[in-house]
Order: sequence, then structure tokens, then C-alpha cells
Amino acid sequence: MTSASNDGIFPALSRYDRWSMNIRSARVDQLAQRLARLTGEDVETALERAIEERLSRVAPPAPANRKAALASFFERVSQMPVLDPRPADDILGYNGCGLPT
Repeated sequence: MTSASNDGIFPALSRYDRWSMNIRSARVDQLAQRLARLTGEDVETALERAIEERLSRVAPPAPANRKAALASFFERVSQMPVLDPRPADDILGYNGCGLPT
């Protein structure tokens, strides 16, 4: 089984997209075989769909335009009220030399 893409999250890892999986866990193999039997699918299709379903629950969909999404995020953050006007170093407790106060 190969991965189609890494969703652009880690572009530096794109050269690893074509690696096949070699699962040596007997438990994972049993679960995959059971899922395939219950769904009437081959193991690869059953695993692909199971992984897609799980990803849809745990990972929010990537925005179509990441640059626009980031710009929108930073715009929303810039509109938030300043709750503590002190400099970050004062809040964190560091002096001018970067040492804890």
C-alpha cells in the first residue's frame, strides 16, 4: 500500500510518499483481515477506508488556500484585545540578559 500524498503538511518529506507499508504486527494483521471480511473488501481497500475515516475524525480538513487561511487567522488574532500590556520577557520572567528574574 502506498501513500498518495502527505497533504502538503511536510513538503520536505514528499520524497517518501511512495514507500510501501510492511506491517509485522500479528494483531494489526488480524484486525485488517477481520475488517476486510466484514466489509467484503480486499485488505488494502478496507485499510484505506478505515484510515480515511479516522483521519476525517482526528484531522481537520486542510484549507484549499493555506495562504489565505493564515492571513485570515493573523487578522483575527490581531483584532483580539491585549490582556496584559507588559513585554513578553516580563510576563515570562526574564531580565534583559535573558536570565530568569
